[in-house]
Amino acid sequence: MAINYEKGILKVDQLVGEELSQHLIEGELIIPEDKPEIAKILDLGARVYGTGIEVVQDKVMVEGIICYNLLYIPVGDNKTVVQVDNEEAFTQYVEVKGAKPRMNADISFELEHVDYDIQDSKSLNIRTVLNIGCKVQQLLQLEVLREFEEQDVIQALREPLRLVSSGGDGRGQTIIREDVEIPDDMPSAVEVLRKDAKVKILERKVADNRVVAHGEIELRLLYQTQEEQEPIQFLQYEIPFNHAVEVQGAYQGMDCHVNVEVQDIDISLRQDIVGDFRILSIDMMLFMEARVYESHEVDVIIDAYSPGSVLDLVKEKIVLTHSIGEAQVQTVIRENVEVPENMPPVDRILYAEVRPLIADYRINDDQVLVDGVLTGVVIYKPEDDELSISSLKVDIPFSQGLEIEGTTQDMDCFCQVELQYLSHTLVSFNEFELKATLLVRGEVSQSIEKEVLLDVEEKEQELEEDSGLYIYFVQPGDTLWSVAKKYNTTINSILRYNDIDDQDILEEGTKLIVFKRLDTSIA
Repeated sequence: MAINYEKGILKVDQLVGEELSQHLIEGELIIPEDKPEIAKILDLGARVYGTGIEVVQDKVMVEGIICYNLLYIPVGDNKTVVQVDNEEAFTQYVEVKGAKPRMNADISFELEHVDYDIQDSKSLNIRTVLNIGCKVQQLLQLEVLREFEEQDVIQALREPLRLVSSGGDGRGQTIIREDVEIPDDMPSAVEVLRKDAKVKILERKVADNRVVAHGEIELRLLYQTQEEQEPIQFLQYEIPFNHAVEVQGAYQGMDCHVNVEVQDIDISLRQDIVGDFRILSIDMMLFMEARVYESHEVDVIIDAYSPGSVLDLVKEKIVLTHSIGEAQVQTVIRENVEVPENMPPVDRILYAEVRPLIADYRINDDQVLVDGVLTGVVIYKPEDDELSISSLKVDIPFSQGLEIEGTTQDMDCFCQVELQYLSHTLVSFNEFELKATLLVRGEVSQSIEKEVLLDVEEKEQELEEDSGLYIYFVQPGDTLWSVAKKYNTTINSILRYNDIDDQDILEEGTKLIVFKRLDTSIA
């Protein structure tokens, strides 16, 4: 018997591998000739961004830049803070088994630790522990069976599957220019000491052949003043942005993933109408990358048999990612920090900065527990006016639970922690309180393996002469389909001889009468 069927193309993204690797980046920071020698280091800050990704055989090459910002007290002037910026380029490899050229790779960075040794008064050796997360996917295209023409002869098991397939990506840069003014109640600026930016995407949408995003850039600045009581000041601005990148083949209605980051910040001081340096001219290099997706639900044939013949099935396994659920919680972390006895008492806090690091997460039944630490620095003015500005490293642990129904320990989880707000209160000359508002997010998913039917042929093999009436007791995991296939009959035949209320659920131990014969006209 010739088997007639229809075929169609199935497209689905397949996870090739996901790895988190740790790398040690070593470099040297040299104080420029026009900058004074180091008397005391207040803080060495760092941020990282990627400049290139290339997937090779079983590896992903990652290129990027770590931007360092050194704040220190110079020799001979304990009332001044000096800054030095430095960049360190890196190329690292993340091993991902099965990765091949032209596959898609998504990269994430985390600066776990930055340490340094003072070589002399004009140079530092820097060691940075960089975590690189890498996720590699490929677009799988399969020609699968969609329909049998002999539906009364061939029994087909269909299952609705939600398939996600990438439809293209694009990236681009733009420059954001903005002039902002220092508020009237704050002193004029002498020099910008530190600058940092965080992007908040408010809306993203797919249009014809492009992806558009708009949002806000949260710009944080630390600057030097001429005021002895307020030698450094902290400012924060929100600057709107709109940007679009070209993605060939994109169309309205597709889903998209968008990443926007500030790669470079240049700030120059300008005088206002009375001659004070109170205007900040800001240029920011904004980088955006976008990938579009098609998400659709299709009925796929995952199994087939014929009561009147023996079929040879050709199948292929695909792995689907099923979203279990997601949750986010805003939490407030309060910590009282004591100043060590070997450090001067505090007159006032000038600047505080922390960043959240996830140390671990655990998936339990219906819950995800996230453990981490807020690590950073507090810069303060001592009570003794003769002493220079001082700084104190802080590490504040935190733990937060997320309620996500349906989670179990064998599932996968993606977690993020975002610092939304940080404040400080001086409790006494040797103690202060830090209050951090965090947004903790978690998304739990499960990898599900499915088989799809690629081809079918009839075997030239005689069926066993075992027709007759059978009594069968339902076993754990049985379905009408599995019982019908086991006895080479049809579901309709089982329903004809048994009183079954719910065709989707068979209770364990239920007695079924199964009538089997080799005539394919059985229904």
